[in-house]
Amino acid sequence: MTQAEILTLIDEELFTDNIKTELSEHKIVWTDPSGTENSVSPHQTAINNEGIIAWWQCNEAGKEKVHIRLREKKVITWKPLINTLGQPTFRDGILYFHENYLIIKYKDTHYQRLFIFNIRTLKDEEILINALTIQVKIIGNELFLGGLYQDEEFIKITMYPDHLEKENINEAYLQQRKITFD
Repeated sequence: MTQAEILTLIDEELFTDNIKTELSEHKIVWTDPSGTENSVSPHQTAINNEGIIAWWQCNEAGKEKVHIRLREKKVITWKPLINTLGQPTFRDGILYFHENYLIIKYKDTHYQRLFIFNIRTLKDEEILINALTIQVKIIGNELFLGGLYQDEEFIKITMYPDHLEKENINEAYLQQRKITFD
């Protein structure tokens, strides 16, 4: 499915909530009842192989949200923990599905945050890493996280259907497996 098709599905979802939007191939924009502009761009969306869609809703007042439309057309909303003094936070963000997990990375005031949201149990887990900027690499069911600088740590998270396993790794481990962050 193309990014434009995903935006169209999200636009249709907003329409069913009686939200009047402006849709282009680059963005959905609307004004909420308080007069605040909201938007969704193609890079702020994700879809899994079961047709579940997620999108990051930017809000010019900093009241960001992640919406997830499940197969039964039910939409759940997750409000990311944000401390940015009202500034939008998805600049360097990632939304990515792996099976029943939605990986959410975004920028907070001073550093990046990463959450893994289980769409089956509706539980989230923040992955804490000693790094200002989080690099991400996903290979199969393994999520590799690392900082940009030498004194920052590396973590491997293995995603199983019913749980996550987290382990600290080092640069030698990444080199041995020929894993590089893009």
